[in-house]
Amino acid sequence: MSDQPEYPTEPQDCRRLAEDTAQPEAERLIWAVLAVAGELHELRRLLRKR
Repeated sequence: MSDQPEYPTEPQDCRRLAEDTAQPEAERLIWAVLAVAGELHELRRLLRKR
């Protein structure tokens, strides 16, 4: 078993954490970048299906 906590993988979850003003600014920035990366990944996947 892994001792690491489970991290969100969906862009909307990352965005929610990025918008959480209770989090430190540096952490919010990291979550924002992950949210954007996840959204870009979804867009590319959809474009490939066309």
